[in-house]
This record gives sequence, structure tokens and C-alpha cells, in this order.
Amino acid sequence: MPVDVTVLICAYNEEAYIRKSLEGILRQSIPPARIILVADRCTDDTVAVSKGMLPKNSIVIEKRKTLWKNSYAENLEIGRKNAVGEVLAIVDADILVPTSFLEKTSASCAEWASVSALVRTDPSQGLMNYFVSFWERSYLFTPLGREARGGARSISMRALAEVAGFRDVIAPDTDLDIRLKKHGEKVKMDTSLVALHLRKMSLARSVFYQIKAGEARSQLGVSPLRTLLHSILRLRPFVLYGYLKTKIGKDKPRRGITHLER
Repeated sequence: MPVDVTVLICAYNEEAYIRKSLEGILRQSIPPARIILVADRCTDDTVAVSKGMLPKNSIVIEKRKTLWKNSYAENLEIGRKNAVGEVLAIVDADILVPTSFLEKTSASCAEWASVSALVRTDPSQGLMNYFVSFWERSYLFTPLGREARGGARSISMRALAEVAGFRDVIAPDTDLDIRLKKHGEKVKMDTSLVALHLRKMSLARSVFYQIKAGEARSQLGVSPLRTLLHSILRLRPFVLYGYLKTKIGKDKPRRGITHLER
């Protein structure tokens, strides 16, 4: 019998990874009630591959334009509004979840508003992936700044509705966790569930991720000291760069303001 869960997959030109990600979802010990794919302005074969694999009760939403500043956050909200059941499970198109993912996380949602799997970089995707995977082990002794990634998690639909869903922010997963906690809900990362981040890493992509993480920290109001310590202890200097870049841009006086704006 299907578990009362909708699986939401957000994809932007994920032809290289979507097949393996879907295979993980379709191999779940308990199948979901519905699968929703939000294809965000895809120009490759993401949609064609997905339609060839998804069961008949699935929904494929082909988004042609974005209305929010942060398109991924918008995709999540689109998926939430089309979901059914008591739990929304988010599995990004470049994530491979273990077969027990839906069974375990959906059961935990009776107590926890949000339950995330531990996402690790797939070391088989190349030398850079191997180095990143090795670096991730440093969380064992420097857990500062460790947050659950939003790419493999299950969320109570009740709790989501109570905080009005996802917001237009850079890091909608962390933002959601913060709002859930303020609302008196509990969130956790289940380290017994390990999902693989399949994407092939490069130095440029690693720097980009760090900068976006810094921008997100600034937007979410993380303190400068905590961000500095994270950058030093976690060996992620571009997190601090992204944080300061956003902070300075936010505090910089606006020029050319008309009298109507004053």
C-alpha cells in the first residue's frame, strides 16, 4: 500500500542525473501516493526521461518562467500546492536516496515536523568529488555550521501549512527550519539515512556553492562571528566572501533616489 506521501522533485536541466535519482525513488520500500516533477525551464531531455519512467499518477509541471527572485524556492512552493497526503518528501534531481528513505522519514514526521537524510557527496564521480567527500568528514570534529541539506527530506504538510509554506529566499530549506522552530516544531537530521549527491563537482562549482551559502547566511541573519568561525574551521573562505558581499550591498547607501522615494 502506498505511503501517504507526495515526493517532490525540482529539476533544472538534470538529464545527467534524473534517471538515477528517479530509480532511487521508484525503488522505495513503500511507494509514494504521488510524485511531482517541477521542470524549471528545462531545455534538455529531463522531462522526456522523467515521463518515460514516472508512474501514471505522477504530475509533471513544466515551468516556462519564474516569478520569484529565487526560482528553486518557487519550485518548492509550486510542488507543495499540488501535493496530497500528510507528508511532502523533497528529493532533488541530483540526489539518490536509500530505499528506506520514505518509510523511515514519513514515520518520523508524526513526531518531527521535518526529517532530513544525511547527504554526502558521491566520491565515485571524480577526483574533486572524492576530495569533497573526504572534506565532509571534518564535520565529525568541527560540527560548526552543519545544517541539513534540503535535497532529501520529508516535511509534515500540517507544519508546512502552519508556517505558510516556502518563502522567496536563497536557502528555503534552512529558512523553513528556522520558522518551524520558532513555531514550536522540532526538526532533525537522521544520520542513519545516507543519501548521495550525484553531481560531478569542480573547483568553480565548489566556489559557487560557498558564495551562495554566504549570501544565504547573510539573508537569514546569521552573525558575522559565526560565519567567520565557520569559514576558518571548515576551510570555506568564500562563504565569508559571499556573506560580506551581500552584507555590504545591503548596507550600501542608495544613489539617485528621487524625492518621491524619500
